[in-house]
Amino acid sequence: MCKTKLISSVLNAVCKTPNFGQCLEKLKIISAGSGNCKAQIVISKEHLNLAGTMHGGFTSTLIDCVSSYALMTHNNQTGVSVDLHVTFMKPAVPGDLVTVDARTVRSGKTLAFLAVDVTKNEGKDIIAHGRHTKFVGETK
Repeated sequence: MCKTKLISSVLNAVCKTPNFGQCLEKLKIISAGSGNCKAQIVISKEHLNLAGTMHGGFTSTLIDCVSSYALMTHNNQTGVSVDLHVTFMKPAVPGDLVTVDARTVRSGKTLAFLAVDVTKNEGKDIIAHGRHTKFVGETK
């Protein structure tokens, strides 16, 4: 199975379980492989804060999940989040097609480091940039 289909099937399973992952139901995996993952979503009312723009918590969730999928294509594991840092730069509003582009910067014996850009307007506008650190080593 190609990595894009694998990650799409993982996302599909996550969205069908009665948990927080359901918020990703409209997310589509565009490509996945070699430590990278690209996904897209059209922003709608369930993704908004009271100001009518994409909620920061939803933005953080996109960064967390898509970077985890990128890591899966690198070493077949998702690890456990140690640190998630998000810099918010521009709002997204209903109807915006948002692209989440994640890449594995480095994966060592115990930690993996990932970088994510969340953009709109075909990459011309950066909505947010994320850095995600995950523990990938074995616990004793």
